[in-house]
Amino acid sequence: MFEILSEENIINKKLAEHLADMAAFRNLLVHRYGDINNSHILEIIRKDLKDIEQFMQQISKYLKEQEMKD
Repeated sequence: MFEILSEENIINKKLAEHLADMAAFRNLLVHRYGDINNSHILEIIRKDLKDIEQFMQQISKYLKEQEMKD
C-alpha cells in the first residue's frame, strides 16, 4: 500500500519505506510476540512516531490539493 501511495506521489518514497518497515515490525509483533523485548518496542514507538505524523500530514496535504482541483 505504501509503495503505491509513493508511486502516485501521495507520500514521499522515504516515508513509504519507513512505513513499510513499520508494517513488517507489526507482523513480527503479531506472530512472534514472545520474542520481542518491551524496551525495544518502546524505543521504536518513540523514534518512529514522527513517521505516523508525517503520513497524516502528507495525506492531508494531498486531500487538500485534490479539493482545490475540484
